[in-house]
Parts: sequence; C-alpha cells; structure tokens
Amino acid sequence: MAEINLDETDFELLYHLDEEGDVDVEAISEELDISSSTVYYRLEKYRDMGILQGKVAHLDPRKLGLELTVISEIKGAYGPEYESLGNQLSELSAVHNVYFMLGEMSFYVISKVKDHEHLQDLIDEIINIDGVEDSATHVVLKTFKDDPRLLSNYDDGDLERLFE
Repeated sequence: MAEINLDETDFELLYHLDEEGDVDVEAISEELDISSSTVYYRLEKYRDMGILQGKVAHLDPRKLGLELTVISEIKGAYGPEYESLGNQLSELSAVHNVYFMLGEMSFYVISKVKDHEHLQDLIDEIINIDGVEDSATHVVLKTFKDDPRLLSNYDDGDLERLFE
C-alpha cells in the first residue's frame, strides 16, 4: 500500500466531507478557516490520489420501497474461477456489495430488495450462476447501523493513529 501523507488540514477537510457528504466549498472554507482556493486545490489532489471519488447522494432504500436487506453466503470452488464468479455476482440487479472471503463460504453478497418475490428472483439468479456450489440467504430483521461514511465511524483516538 502506498504511503499517503496528509496534514491536519487534509484530515479536517476529509472528515468534513465524510460527515456532511457535501462539497460546498464556501461552507468548508468558512468552517475550517481556510481559503476557498485551498479547498479547491485539496479536493483536486484527493481526486488525483483516488481518495475522493465521484459525488454521492445517499438515498434511503426503505423510502424507495426496498424493504428487505439480505445477506447471501455463497460457496464456490476456490481457484481461477472465483474472479469470474465474483464479477457475475456483482452484476446482479439489487446487489450492493460483494466480498470474497476466507472461511467456509467464498462470498458474502449484500442486497436490497422490494419484497419476498423480488428476493426469490434474486436467489434463483444466484444459484443458477456456474460455479455456485451452495448458498444461504439471510433476511435482516432490524438494522442497528448502516453507515457508508468512512472517517465518521472512527473515534478520535483511532483517527489520530490513522493520520500519524
């Protein structure tokens, strides 16, 4: 992993972006007491470094009718095929995350679906992919935390260690 050198201003700016999810240069400039040109320069630097990617609005899946979050465990043969299997799982509609794992199961797939019929369609698609040996799907009953932000999920001590 490449060494990334960030100073305190970088950290504060990235934390603000993560916390607010907004790239309002004037507001950031005022809050952090730095010039707007510094904010623009650093945002461009983060994009060039791959730290900051795209512009994302966070949508509430439940308010859009996606009532069920499901976690599917997929077992496939280990070997060169796992790359293809991971790509095929990633391309399925309603799939949000695909993780290749160590352990008994090869992949964990997180999806958001409308209802049980939508879930059954997704399961049918998964089990019909070549290379899927076994699967188990779990429906989430209650979500205690689902936060896509990065830095906001660390306490101050961990943040200090990350940016030493």
